Amino acid sequence: MRILAARLALLLLLSGAPADAFAQADGSTPTVAAPAPLMPGVSPPSSVTAAVSPAAPAIPASPTAPSDRTPAEVVKIILGLVAILALAYLAGDPRVIELENALGISQAVTSGLPFVLMGLFAHHPEVDLLSDRVLAELQPLLPLGLGWIGLSLGFRFDARVIETLPKSLARGLLLTTGVPFLFVVAAAALLLALSTGFSADIEFLRDAILLGSAGAVTARTLPSFLRSRGVAQEDADRVARLVQLEELAAMTGLLVVAAFFRPAGEAGWKLPGIAWIFVTLGMATAISGMIYAILAGVRGIAEIMVVLLGSVALLSGMASFLRLSPVVVCFLSGALLRNLPGTWKTHVRDALDRLERPVYLIFLVIAGALWRVADWQGWALLVLFVVARSGGKRLAVVLHQRRHPGDFAELDRWSLSVSPLGALAVAIVVNAQTLYSSPTLPWIVTAVIGGAMVTEVFVQIAWRARKASG
Repeated sequence: MRILAARLALLLLLSGAPADAFAQADGSTPTVAAPAPLMPGVSPPSSVTAAVSPAAPAIPASPTAPSDRTPAEVVKIILGLVAILALAYLAGDPRVIELENALGISQAVTSGLPFVLMGLFAHHPEVDLLSDRVLAELQPLLPLGLGWIGLSLGFRFDARVIETLPKSLARGLLLTTGVPFLFVVAAAALLLALSTGFSADIEFLRDAILLGSAGAVTARTLPSFLRSRGVAQEDADRVARLVQLEELAAMTGLLVVAAFFRPAGEAGWKLPGIAWIFVTLGMATAISGMIYAILAGVRGIAEIMVVLLGSVALLSGMASFLRLSPVVVCFLSGALLRNLPGTWKTHVRDALDRLERPVYLIFLVIAGALWRVADWQGWALLVLFVVARSGGKRLAVVLHQRRHPGDFAELDRWSLSVSPLGALAVAIVVNAQTLYSSPTLPWIVTAVIGGAMVTEVFVQIAWRARKASG
């Protein structure tokens, strides 16, 4: 059984390699011939073009061939990447997480700040460890990490949260999620449109929606922060359910953006946006059924780890080839697996939890390498993002409290008002970098990373003020 599981996982891993991984040595993308007719004498639909050439993402393309590097440069890059991987794995150790909680660092973004700075330092021309060329060559691996984060978040989502949610709380969550989303989208769209000169395309609207989706979600580490501050387990679990629903709202935003805002110059299937939504849902459902069947006959966390790795590679590879969001596809798959019966769920949860933080810290390194701190537009967008997000959430809580005073407990209102950013917000930024090419995307990186740090300060100040007030 172990040999069979390993072979199946290897097959999934190979079949799920992202399309960008097959780039030629000169950096170009090979032409893929049109599919053969499904039946003799029947031509493929006219909507399927003769070649598939995915649009170039925002991560810069390699300016020269990899063979131009000297052996010393190659060794330096390999050793540097290995060191980053080792540090990320060690930082995910439970004892390190316990130390961070003891020091009062609540959010993964703030505790991962050294990794952001590490990426910024590694991108410096004098260091040249994560140069634009290296980032372009690492691009095929990004969907795999995005998929792992999406699967981890989806596997924590319990459908019973929606079933048992009172209508009054549903109205409140819709308000506390929708109002800050609209505030962020309006403010960001205005600044981006002014900065780009109100160009004919609507890329500024797409980037504003992505930023609004990142701002709509609360860090998953907030419940653990509350528990470390003496909050009862029941109250922290209630906040965790609210965080899960906000993650679902953010995933919905990503799903819509990937379906209706296709990459520029895309060749391949020409489908309307609603059809791409059904493609995303159908792909996640079909592959989840196959994963479920494989996991039913697998025993042991090591075998499950291999199966999960191959499954994420398959899902993220298909999503990357179709220019969809790997985070959304894997989130949907994880949510389906979470809500199906099975005795393997504990092992799956342990495997996902053990590797989620190291993968996320590596993404912080890449986000730091993509960070363009010299762009003043990014810092202006950071101010608008933080003000619009925090102001929108506080306004929504106040409005809902006036109309329905008994819907939210005092801790719920505080959590929804403070609402720190977390891992999903950074994953949204990196996901956008792999799908789209836009001069405004680096500004979003600044807004999200800086916003996460600012909101962490707000969390600490607000908690001390809450305790002081009794």
